[in-house]
Amino acid sequence: MPAIDPPAPRSIGLVALLLALGGCTARPDLDADRAALLALHADQRTAHIEKDAARLTATFADTFRNISRGEITTPSRAASTERLQAYFDRSTFQAWDDITPPVIRISPDGRMATVAVHKRVRLTAPDSTGTPVAEHTVFAWLATYEKQDGIWRLTAVASTDRPGEDAESP
Repeated sequence: MPAIDPPAPRSIGLVALLLALGGCTARPDLDADRAALLALHADQRTAHIEKDAARLTATFADTFRNISRGEITTPSRAASTERLQAYFDRSTFQAWDDITPPVIRISPDGRMATVAVHKRVRLTAPDSTGTPVAEHTVFAWLATYEKQDGIWRLTAVASTDRPGEDAESP
């Protein structure tokens, strides 16, 4: 039987160093991440109330997916800004408020997150004759975020909605 040489001390040292460095990766600060995602959520409300579509879409990832009404689309940031600004320009918001607090889940490595939102929106917008019409809609959506260069970017929204009911609290 051939003799097996013991591992060289340098090899053992290199393996030990690599194992030690692998364990030294910075742990994500999930509390800070949660606070940052809540701040983004609050800023989205501000963008709606102040009718600032560019403020809203500035948080979008370069590739953003929108899932609603049975379709999956990948609009450019410019197209999203244009569509949202047209919506903001014709709408006057009375409420854009959480029904329940957002439910935030952050991946253990701190690079991905989901935010489940349940929102009541009340607004007035002109109908086809230009007459202002009150609208009340309840939305539920799941937003996915990816941390890119230390900044949370919105990568996708899957949304559903239904008409609000007068019996629901304001």
